[in-house]
Amino acid sequence: MKPFRPLVALTLPAVLAAGCAAGGSPEAAPEKKPIVIDTEASGRDVYVEETPQPLALETEPLGPEELAPESEPVPGPAGRMEEEDAPGAPEEAPAGAPAGTSGGKIVYNMKPPKNFKRYNAPGAYNVNKLIYPRREIFGVFTDQARNQIADRNALAKKVGMKPNMIKSFYNWGNGFDPNWARRIWAQGAIPQYELEMTDPNVATLAQVAAGQHDEFIRALAKGIRQANVPVVFSPWHEMNGDWYAWGYCGSTSKPDSNACQVKNKPSDFRAAWRRMHNIFRAEGATNAIWLWQTNQIGARPKVGLKQFYPGNAYVDWLGMVGYYYGEKGWYRTFKDVFMPTVRQLKKISNKPIFIPEMGMDNYNRPKDIYNFLYNVAKRSDVIGFLWFSYNKPTEIDFRIDRNPASTRAFKKYIHKAAFGFNPRTPQKMKYNAKKHK
Repeated sequence: MKPFRPLVALTLPAVLAAGCAAGGSPEAAPEKKPIVIDTEASGRDVYVEETPQPLALETEPLGPEELAPESEPVPGPAGRMEEEDAPGAPEEAPAGAPAGTSGGKIVYNMKPPKNFKRYNAPGAYNVNKLIYPRREIFGVFTDQARNQIADRNALAKKVGMKPNMIKSFYNWGNGFDPNWARRIWAQGAIPQYELEMTDPNVATLAQVAAGQHDEFIRALAKGIRQANVPVVFSPWHEMNGDWYAWGYCGSTSKPDSNACQVKNKPSDFRAAWRRMHNIFRAEGATNAIWLWQTNQIGARPKVGLKQFYPGNAYVDWLGMVGYYYGEKGWYRTFKDVFMPTVRQLKKISNKPIFIPEMGMDNYNRPKDIYNFLYNVAKRSDVIGFLWFSYNKPTEIDFRIDRNPASTRAFKKYIHKAAFGFNPRTPQKMKYNAKKHK
């Protein structure tokens, strides 16, 4: 979700008829319906399928060519994992128990599988240790119109921990500034580059898959390679929803939704992703960490995620976006917001799971913050989160420090688990039991 998206009307040119009626003047063909993109649309305002009757799972079968052997096999479970719905595993921590601990022992993330292999181009920053960090990532998105590093440092003073990832949104065609990434990395944070494609008159998934935008992709890859610092790269987030022009038009979608006007196919998404990934590899931009980012499936529960998955050789992290909404009586717990998606993701791959965008309203923030941080910390397969810490004018004040109660709760619980680490040394683990009481 991008903070500023003014409504833009995108009109396709009318196609004139080539022939002429006998004995008459040339007639123009009917004008095509203009594509009007709602740039404020998001998955947070749609939580119930419009059609009440049961529907078949919306999936596009993967043919043999889509399931070809990959350079990296699917790793088996590694490290400890605590299932949310397992018997005896409560969603809330026992009274008085530190978040992210079990019997007084801290729970770290899964280790890389023994057969873990990932190609790194000669001279490119090796990001392998960041892909399986032992401690939890604590990232933020702040007002992109402001100095994000300064805002991140100001937040760090309030909560006593520096976020180690900073997100920015960019639209298709904007390119990549190596200095932007280097500045963030120099401050001890990983830059996260969220690539959108909001104007279907400029580019579509099908066009990318057909090679019509290779020049832009190649320039993007060269910029990331030139930066030569880790960059979490996420194109076309929330592709399982219909609110973005690169999304999916499902059987319960409204005809005027952004995705339904473009009519993307899951095969377009997979092919476009793979083509982009292959160009990055050819340009040596292996310092990009590829984040495949879905929306939590509550917004479109009948749209299967597997049909959009390009394969383990093309993905480093599985992502899921979700928000707590108690004020509207929707989702108020980790179990409600994220666990259905976690279970579906685990059927697709055992790659690490990251929450690249989340936030909450102000219904019961202290309790919700505790619920969220505790459940992220206790799962060894979830490697952290990035909070959408922004006061969005058209929606909600999502900032962590929205009010004193929120700030106090966050500061208290972020220090009761294995959150935060120096990205330059992600495997070093130091746990001070006194500090985490």
